[in-house]
Amino acid sequence: MNSEERQPVLNQFSQADQVIIRQRQQVLSSLAHFIGKDFRIPVVVGLPSEDNPSGWRWQQNKDGTQFIQMNAHDLLEKPIDYLRFVTSHEGGHRRISRPAEVIPEEVWKQPGFSLLWNAIEDPRDNNFVGEVYPRFKQQMRLAYKMHEETEQRAKEEALIDLGQVPRFKQAGFEFIKLWFRESQGQDAQLSEDLPDDVREVVQNTLASARDAWLRYPSRKEADESENLIQAYAKVSYEIIRDEIWPEFQKLVDSDVEDQLIRQAVGQDGLPADLKSALDEEMGQPSGSMDSRSVSPELTQKIKDYIESLPEEQKKALKDKARKIIEDFANKIAGELQGKLIENPVQKKQREDEEDSVGQNEKTVSVGTQAELTDATKPTTKIDDSKLEAIRNKIDQILNEDKNVYEQCRREMLPIIDELERDLREIFVKRTTQKWLTGFITGKRISIKRRIQEKAKEVSAFQSKAWEKREQPDKKDYAISLLVDLTGSMQTGNKIQETFKAIVVLAEVLNRLSIPTEIIGFTNSLYEYQTYGQQMSDEMRGKMGGMFDVVNRPPPGAHTDLGWATATASARLAKQPMKKKFLIVLTDGQPAESMLHPRSEYELGSIVKGIGNNTDQKLIGLGIGHGTEFVENYFPNSLVVPEVGEMAQQLSGLLREVIVDYGSF
Repeated sequence: MNSEERQPVLNQFSQADQVIIRQRQQVLSSLAHFIGKDFRIPVVVGLPSEDNPSGWRWQQNKDGTQFIQMNAHDLLEKPIDYLRFVTSHEGGHRRISRPAEVIPEEVWKQPGFSLLWNAIEDPRDNNFVGEVYPRFKQQMRLAYKMHEETEQRAKEEALIDLGQVPRFKQAGFEFIKLWFRESQGQDAQLSEDLPDDVREVVQNTLASARDAWLRYPSRKEADESENLIQAYAKVSYEIIRDEIWPEFQKLVDSDVEDQLIRQAVGQDGLPADLKSALDEEMGQPSGSMDSRSVSPELTQKIKDYIESLPEEQKKALKDKARKIIEDFANKIAGELQGKLIENPVQKKQREDEEDSVGQNEKTVSVGTQAELTDATKPTTKIDDSKLEAIRNKIDQILNEDKNVYEQCRREMLPIIDELERDLREIFVKRTTQKWLTGFITGKRISIKRRIQEKAKEVSAFQSKAWEKREQPDKKDYAISLLVDLTGSMQTGNKIQETFKAIVVLAEVLNRLSIPTEIIGFTNSLYEYQTYGQQMSDEMRGKMGGMFDVVNRPPPGAHTDLGWATATASARLAKQPMKKKFLIVLTDGQPAESMLHPRSEYELGSIVKGIGNNTDQKLIGLGIGHGTEFVENYFPNSLVVPEVGEMAQQLSGLLREVIVDYGSF
């Protein structure tokens, strides 16, 4: 947005009002730069719009330029303290909130998750800004007032959109209320009007919420390193995901079920006896009911009626109920979210737009070059219908491999969910950092140490009883999956069943944010995911291409098992994690190519060297009958004769790897 585009905004105001707006813009711009630590980004004035009701936002244009927009009406009409608060709050988000960097898109898109994250991130942001800008603490009541207004709007919108106030909305705003009470030195007492199920979830997760909103960097740490900022953000996110979201999600599911009942009741085909019973029980037309006020007996009858519907009709009702809750949750989350940051979905949309612009530029460039070099050659014009057919064919080819992966993922989803639940508790413990003592400043004081200091007559000014959180660290585990993609994997459904097992592990390890590498081999390597990468649709599509490698092996392909194992081990050795696992999946004896001769890459010597010279745990997995040879090469090995059991066996192996590291 340049000055010419901004000028019409100010033209809507009188000359006197323009002076006030510009003065406040200048004052607040300095504050935004100070807290957000971005002194180059322009701060402009704008107006609310349909896609930005607040009028405040951060935006990155397609050309890469960025700007912060302030609401011109707010600059003119709101008290200066309120404006300082909003500017500081949004500057804090810009400084330490990193949803697009640390939260996978598929997690963010789960109905209700973005609202929960925002309800915890707002207090985390306020805590950080309160330390950086002490005057901000004096304006905390404005934070609470702003959230009160947002909550009231959300309540009114819920009654219009849903017919009732959803549980997850109440829980999300309750976290904010509890944070505010604690920030004012009050007891963390829950609101008296909370429903029992909401109260239980908030009580059970409050300690984790408090832990998450205290995981923010000091000003010095934020100034020192973007990596530290992201590390704190990642740990806070993982606490939310692992310790709060499973309970919070139960409220979302209950709200979806409420909407399902409302959708069923609103149908014209509702049995007369149910409609009559509802009207009598509610004392009003059933279409305007609050489903939670229906008696348990009648609720069960409605559920039985829904289950009796044809599958297509039942699915349509359930999909609509879930979509209603999802849309409402996203709308409320959008009001809470920091306006100077982007979330994972917005980041993906921007990147897609940038890719599209880049591709168009590339196409134009290539076309121009062709015109210059082949200007004298006759040209053949392709009509629009043929161009569309070509585009559709290209899209089909590009999506085939992704669809292969997605179909398999859906089939294996029960195993994926079960394995994730089994392992989640282990990794939850690994996200918990300790409080370290011995500092002259910090976030809390060690009473025990201060008592000891007093006994030694150490003054308050000399005290080192303050405690700080241990800096967040990376997870302990790094796991490499090395997959045989030679032609022999075609036989007996080996590649099909192995692929299912790989999909299970890929999804679970990525859900748990475990650094993972997935590579295939013949006498070449095929990279599908490398350490530090988040799983994406592009990677899933590449993994679907495993079948092409197996079914159409490249000329001269060999089972270079020794070389591939050595290469995967060398890549794993570069990772800083303490517990490293290399799992090799193969169905064939080593058959070295001339590129990687046995004299250099004999498998037995490679395996022995990894065992003697690295801290890696190497496991060989034999796929199908006749693969008992892996036991001769790999001290830690597992043979799966029945390939239909691959997913279960590999899932069990991963459990053992995580639970009993020392036994390998």
